[in-house]
Amino acid sequence: MRRSAFTLVELLVMITILALLIAILVPSIGHAMMSFRGNRSMNNLRQLGMGIQLYIADNKGHYPAGAYPAPPTPRIRWSDALWPYMSIQEVYLSPLLTDDDRQRMLTPFAHNLDMTWGGYGFNYHYLGNGRHNAAWTEPYNQPFHARTGSMIGAPSRTICIGDTNGTKAEGIDNSGGQTMESPWTKNGVYALDPPLASKDFGSKGCRRVNGGPTGSSNYGYQGGGDGVMKGENGATASTPGDPICRATPAPRNSGKINIVFCDGHTEALDSTELDDFNQDGQVDNGFWNGLGRSDAR
Repeated sequence: MRRSAFTLVELLVMITILALLIAILVPSIGHAMMSFRGNRSMNNLRQLGMGIQLYIADNKGHYPAGAYPAPPTPRIRWSDALWPYMSIQEVYLSPLLTDDDRQRMLTPFAHNLDMTWGGYGFNYHYLGNGRHNAAWTEPYNQPFHARTGSMIGAPSRTICIGDTNGTKAEGIDNSGGQTMESPWTKNGVYALDPPLASKDFGSKGCRRVNGGPTGSSNYGYQGGGDGVMKGENGATASTPGDPICRATPAPRNSGKINIVFCDGHTEALDSTELDDFNQDGQVDNGFWNGLGRSDAR
């Protein structure tokens, strides 16, 4: 009897077919994994939204602050305020963070330095800001906490928590505006800022000395373009745009930004949708200001 065996040509054909199958399957597997992580992130945000609702119910309808006055170190953030209501560490950590993101954004909880969180930011301009100065005039000398109903009249259209990049701004140079020492910094990793800083509503300049009680027109950042920082790519001065000191939304979910709104529902939106409520081509705070109005800031 003659033994059958693969010829060299048949072996090469099989290897080619296997290589083609792998080439087809690998991108599909990668896409499926990204989709899985995106869904996990959405689930995290839903649970954080539940935590917010429980916090509100216990605090006479008021939202927590994005950050509270120091001490301790690290400063108490909104995540610490929610912990009694949503005590699952993984919920506060975005599964979409890259290794670089994790090195920059992971932050210890103030109540437990052995646990870290990161990737999600809070709409503190319009929901809550504990930073204030007792020497300022009212209302800037008191912490700000938005209240359901009166201040958050459109909860289904008001961003609560979502994916954040943190900020680019590392410091301030009075001769040239904001400066940048690295492409992205650890600043603002707990926040999610609107395209225009608050002015007449919410935290009214977020208690910035030059944005609140002094009456200055400088609210930190204006406009919707991708601004250039002093020192970025050799720039000798800053130019207007979102990232000058904005904690920008991060499009980690296949180009979309995962968001939980104040009513608890989640959406994945792109930056153009988030920053242009009425889609007229002009940036506005309609999805941020609690009122669902593109003319309110």
